[in-house]
Amino acid sequence: MDIVEYFEALGHHDWTYNYSDDHRAWTKGLAESTRLQSIAQENTTLLRMYKDYADYIFNPISSPEKPKLEDYLS
Repeated sequence: MDIVEYFEALGHHDWTYNYSDDHRAWTKGLAESTRLQSIAQENTTLLRMYKDYADYIFNPISSPEKPKLEDYLS
């Protein structure tokens, strides 16, 4: 998976799956989260993307702006 595909996957991921009352949604979200984290371990740029996106979702005060793909392309 390249950087663009990974960034798109982060954007489509259900970051709030853990709050779902539907066990199927929770299971699917957990599997996707595990997959995204596993992929991120292979590349420091992907790991930074994952952490930045997670901060944007879960810590909006400290990371108020949504990450942009351009920030990771060099």
